[in-house]
Amino acid sequence: MAGGVPKLKDRSVDIQNIIKRIVKSKSFPYSNAVKKIKKDRKGYYQQKDIKNKQKTLSSDRFQQYLKEIQDNDNSS
Repeated sequence: MAGGVPKLKDRSVDIQNIIKRIVKSKSFPYSNAVKKIKKDRKGYYQQKDIKNKQKTLSSDRFQQYLKEIQDNDNSS
């Protein structure tokens, strides 16, 4: 029989994907990040990069990095 009812196994994969998508979209950290990205994409990723650099760079290199960012923002 061609084009019949899909097998239960195939359907369970679809259901799992739907549940994952719902859980992901209702997750507070995820939805909060999406809102921030939609509001200010450049600022969100710049802030994320700053947090990462703060952890990896020494304090004097980090201050130099912040000064470079500030100089680039002022020149734009």
